[in-house]
Amino acid sequence: MSGRALVPGLRRLRSGYRPPYEVAAAEPPERLTAALVRNLAEGVGGEVAYAVPAGRTHAVVESWPPHVAGVVDAVGVAQVDGGGSLFVVAPSRWDDGARAMLRDTAGWLGTAVRLERLRADRDAADLRARRLRAESGAVRTRLARVRDLERHRLVGAITTTTLRDLAVVRTLLRAVAEEDAGLQAAQEALEDLIDDFRVVVRGVFPAMLPDRGARAALEELAATLPCPVSFTGDLGPRVGWQLESGFYHAVASVLNLLAGKEHAVSVAFGRDDALRARVTATGPLTTEELRTALSHDIERVAVLGGEMTCGVADGTAVVTVRLAERIEPAAVTRVDPAGAERSAIYRQVRDLVRQGQAATDGLPERAGWDAVAERLAMPPRLAVVGADPGVVGRGAVTQGAAAQSRAELSAAAQGTGGQGPAELSAAELSAAAQSSAELGAAKQDPATQSPAELGVSVLMVDAPADRALAEEFLADDGPRGGVDAVLCQSAPTREFREALRAGRHRVALAEAGSSVALASALAARGPVIAARRAVRAMAGLVRALPGDHPLRWAVERVGVDAHEFAELDLLDDLDRSALLRGVASSAARLLGADGVDPRSRLGLPENAATAEITSTARAEVARWRAHAEHPATGGRDRAACEVLVRTAEGLLAP
Repeated sequence: MSGRALVPGLRRLRSGYRPPYEVAAAEPPERLTAALVRNLAEGVGGEVAYAVPAGRTHAVVESWPPHVAGVVDAVGVAQVDGGGSLFVVAPSRWDDGARAMLRDTAGWLGTAVRLERLRADRDAADLRARRLRAESGAVRTRLARVRDLERHRLVGAITTTTLRDLAVVRTLLRAVAEEDAGLQAAQEALEDLIDDFRVVVRGVFPAMLPDRGARAALEELAATLPCPVSFTGDLGPRVGWQLESGFYHAVASVLNLLAGKEHAVSVAFGRDDALRARVTATGPLTTEELRTALSHDIERVAVLGGEMTCGVADGTAVVTVRLAERIEPAAVTRVDPAGAERSAIYRQVRDLVRQGQAATDGLPERAGWDAVAERLAMPPRLAVVGADPGVVGRGAVTQGAAAQSRAELSAAAQGTGGQGPAELSAAELSAAAQSSAELGAAKQDPATQSPAELGVSVLMVDAPADRALAEEFLADDGPRGGVDAVLCQSAPTREFREALRAGRHRVALAEAGSSVALASALAARGPVIAARRAVRAMAGLVRALPGDHPLRWAVERVGVDAHEFAELDLLDDLDRSALLRGVASSAARLLGADGVDPRSRLGLPENAATAEITSTARAEVARWRAHAEHPATGGRDRAACEVLVRTAEGLLAP
């Protein structure tokens, strides 16, 4: 081998660079991305960052040295197959060998990202399977209980009613045979027996239900009750027999209970994603009496995937029945591991959740930790109450433009030979990096993307924004549970707002705008929002651990000390109160209301250099410190300024 051929190998040895396959063989999967980035940085003698599109620029997921502020000045860029791009900034050497290192590292980094994504999907699927197995066992137990209760109810209806009346008829007929008297009374008793038996049969299989639906069958039942029953609303198109039968029996039980009190009863039907009925009647019954009398009907509806609620308001009994039109697994979107990894608080909380799973392995409490882990991997959830025209037609133009931009960028990076990323000049690669940043901005532009494209799960709700709906949003489970933000197209009630603000989990409320704009803000803070929700859930789970378990203290500490959570709280306070009057908009921008990248927080253009970011961040630190020290600044404003100072200090380049 010639001396010239040994030069590249000696240079790599001197720089500490290793072939990427050696790094992949030596490093554990969870540290592979960081190891590949550092290895390339040592090979080229500069800064290297793996970044994904976010807002107007790129968000750095991993870099060496740590805390690289931006990639605008990159001289080399290579797309990563798993998502994002690999950038080289200010290398001490930039030749054919350095470009080959960039290409090789990008290829192995793409493999690492895809493996991490597959690993996250596998873990999430395992958690979901374990949780569904537990739920399936619970449902089977409840179903057996409901079946047993229904059997006892039918047997009781036949034995205590029919057989008792049959004994009366037998006695009267014996009197007719022996004394030749009482035939009229015997005929009336026999007719009553037949009517009672018809009621029992109607309860098991109402004749009109399969032919004309639940409403017609309930109207037939109401005609036999001792008090008037009025019906309003509509159940819409027919659904499956199992759902209509379950819905009919639930409402029929309520009618039989309330109508027997000889008070007028009204039934209001409704239909959105479920069959709904609201039965009201005045009377002396209490909420507890309603729940006791309808206990097995409540259980039966729950087994079918629905809900029955009971209450009394101003002397009026109100019972609602809701039964989902379809019970299907929803399409689940996962948080992209590459995007979530850039959030330090997300990684910290995820590790705490894994510690909780390990501490409760084999115990019943493990199911609660699994549920937290599953929700942590879910994207933010946005509920839109009312019609939202902003989501119609979004994304078509953007996808076409993005595809064209990707093709152009690929052509620029691939060159004309089709042999992988071309060995371009520094100026050409810098232009390619800028094009990649512009593509990322276009892909993330809230004016041209739909919420789904932004990675946000959207729930459309056609129901009044009242306390009941707020409680559904605040629940951890259920078809409308786990909501992180609400967009009300119609005016919400005061109780709705108060319930959301008093909830354990943070739920942002917007009463104007489009779902696309709100989804963009949710997507930017998705990992932090998920981490905060997990911390609140873990606060209840750690109580089951021993008093001296270190996880109890760790969860409490991260909930108190996490600055990202303090930023969310301050943003809520700025929206809800007259905090920081005159400078609230500047404070909200620094907190990330216009974007969480440093340039958006500081109000700088997307091509601002690192030095400009540093100088502007220092100015923000001085500004908010001076505001806090002003004699006219109150206690709440002073505390808010402390949060803003810490945010600005975090934007200072190391």
